[in-house]
Amino acid sequence: MWLQADSGKGMAWGDTLGDCENLAYAGQTDWRLPNAKELQSLVDYTRAPATTHSAAIDPMFKTTAISDEGGHTNYPFYWTSTTHANAMNSGGNSVYVAFGEALGWLKPPTGNTYTLLDVHGAGAQRSDPKTGNASDYPHGHGPQGDIIRINNYVRCVRGETVK
Repeated sequence: MWLQADSGKGMAWGDTLGDCENLAYAGQTDWRLPNAKELQSLVDYTRAPATTHSAAIDPMFKTTAISDEGGHTNYPFYWTSTTHANAMNSGGNSVYVAFGEALGWLKPPTGNTYTLLDVHGAGAQRSDPKTGNASDYPHGHGPQGDIIRINNYVRCVRGETVK
């Protein structure tokens, strides 16, 4: 069972755990942050900002519109409970799912101007640091310059965990 509305604001990963776990809604108290597989199951690949001017999710779900790093209307990244460990940041990142454009700052091989592009597409799974400051990543992270937001949105779920 999913909450129909999202959090309405971006939050650091640690705050999202408590918000879901302490939620009492519709007479239920066993809400939690979904894992990556569960959240990915909500992606509707027939919908996307570039084609339908909407989030990549069934419109029965309320999805907050945001102003992205380029000043355009877009849709948030949503945290999951899935930790992303890598050699540089062991356990310090968590997976998110993009229900809008998965943006990145690209710099051509010749030139100094960065261009903001949808480098992965709606429905992409990426990861952000669980804590920190997004301004520490003015041109994103990784070879595609993935946007780092750190304060991502949440859609809580309840029921048995899907593995």
